[in-house]
Amino acid sequence: MVQKATQRTAGGYAGHPKTTPRGDKMRFQLFSKGWLMGVMTLVTAASLEACGGSDAPIEENVKVAADGVKGITDSAFDPLFSGGNAAKGVADLIANGQVKINGTQIPPATGNKLDINDGRGLWKNPDGTWSWDVHVLFKGANKPYEDAVVGFVNHTTMLRGIEYTLKKVDGKVTALSVDVMDVALADTITKGASFTTLTTVEKGDNSTDKPNPSSINFPNASVEGAPQSQDAVIYWKDASGWHLKRATPIPSVATVTESNINGALSYTRKLNGVDMTDSRLTLQYSEPWNRPSQPFQAMAWMGENSVNVQAWQSTPGVTVALSRGTSARASLTSALLKSREALTKVQVSATGTGSDVASGQPWVTTHYRDTFSRAVADAQAILDNPAASPAQVEGALYRLAQAYGGRTGDRNSWLENRYFGKGDDYKRGAPFDTGYNGTGFWTYAQNHLGTAVAGAIAR
Repeated sequence: MVQKATQRTAGGYAGHPKTTPRGDKMRFQLFSKGWLMGVMTLVTAASLEACGGSDAPIEENVKVAADGVKGITDSAFDPLFSGGNAAKGVADLIANGQVKINGTQIPPATGNKLDINDGRGLWKNPDGTWSWDVHVLFKGANKPYEDAVVGFVNHTTMLRGIEYTLKKVDGKVTALSVDVMDVALADTITKGASFTTLTTVEKGDNSTDKPNPSSINFPNASVEGAPQSQDAVIYWKDASGWHLKRATPIPSVATVTESNINGALSYTRKLNGVDMTDSRLTLQYSEPWNRPSQPFQAMAWMGENSVNVQAWQSTPGVTVALSRGTSARASLTSALLKSREALTKVQVSATGTGSDVASGQPWVTTHYRDTFSRAVADAQAILDNPAASPAQVEGALYRLAQAYGGRTGDRNSWLENRYFGKGDDYKRGAPFDTGYNGTGFWTYAQNHLGTAVAGAIAR
């Protein structure tokens, strides 16, 4: 049976979808600015006749791109469900065993859990309530089973960066399947006779209980895109085992604009002149310097702009990682030069008050100067190591940028900042507090000016 289908929205035709050789699948994407309301599938009379008459059901598998804002229970999807209520429709699908997450059916109320990628996804609490954790932004706790399972499924369909599948019969959804994927920057990739393995630069941020991908053997038959060292990779586990896929590289120019509105810092992040759209996938084993957002802040801290990067995408237009690749060494070299210039320009106040520094001249304390000098030395050691990978060099650049231009109280300025940090939010080690709340050397100096009048400075 061959069906030729055309999708149409309230705003007109969205285009002719691609069909498989069997003609029984079509793809379309739902975006927050263009929801498909009242989707109609038009089938020619000839194809109906070929199917044995007008009573033959029309079946489709439709892939929907998650937008990070509206999940499958949103009212925008009401027309796709019998009864015109998406939330109830999803609940009915779950009850009928027609919803699978990573190939596993949602457990019944008598069950106890559904793990995602060997980490907690949905689970029953000792008191009989249920909780779920799909993403740091998408979770819920201590809900009745009926609410928890619907909330859990809805949140999986909000993971921007994935596509989920709706099975439709005569225009109505009869089944739902979601593969929840995670992201990492592979420092190295090794393909063996049967399995592919990878390493990451560090140990992850402890934000979930999922295993480090460096501990996983990925069957070669389940590896897509021939990933190489320094690639961003997407990985997930379904009923057949672990899968690994190379993200799509997009050569880009990254630009950032920093704004301070009523004391709150914000950053406009652009790739090739277009606002960057980041994913809502778990990035536990992607370090900050290879995530979609933090590298832009590091650029602002260091005073960089128009930086050539490799943007990595999981679905079209959704960025899961950034990397500088071999250009990271040149970037770190420039940052070190700028840092050393700052050390020579900024004076040290022996009194710690600026009273011994000429009026209007930036100053720091002896401890601040010594701490930043250590940051410079640490970064130089990485640069001097010919075996250091691009991702390791990027890590040194990120830490130096924090130490140089971190903004007071800004979370990413103090988070895991080993020089002027506020605390170990990831709890990978002993809690610490340097007392500087993320304030970098140059930032501190620009906000501390000497007060000594001419001739009053001790010689």
